[in-house]
Amino acid sequence: MTSTAPTQAPDAGTHDLRLLSILESGLPAELGSADEPATYTVPAVFSRQVGRHERTRIEDPETARRLSRPGGETSAGRGLRLVVSDRRLLIENTNLAQLRDGLAADLAAMLRELGSDLRAVRDEAAAATQARSVEVQRRADLTHAAVADIRFE
Repeated sequence: MTSTAPTQAPDAGTHDLRLLSILESGLPAELGSADEPATYTVPAVFSRQVGRHERTRIEDPETARRLSRPGGETSAGRGLRLVVSDRRLLIENTNLAQLRDGLAADLAAMLRELGSDLRAVRDEAAAATQARSVEVQRRADLTHAAVADIRFE
């Protein structure tokens, strides 16, 4: 009898991924001056390392489109873009005002939804693994009972 190894649950971290803070040293030096750009990249720090499935979902252009204001463009006309870089989220084509005015809350909600979705996938995978295990045991019990009834006398 053979069995397959259980599949690895996606991003099986113990804590949901969150954004902790903005990395001020990564902001443009021109902020607060006459040369301040309308939009720029804002680096934010994640609470932990980002998993493969999390990264794929965060960097999906559809995620950024859902977070963008109507039309999917920032005030400079370029679309919001999210890039994971180690333990940082690079929020491209935005600014601190947009983050303050709702984008930060939208990012937090997106990460909560992502965590919920990945937990559901993990739970589904665990249930499927448990069901396979129960079925394997049931078949083994049936085989054992059938073998136990056979006598070579």
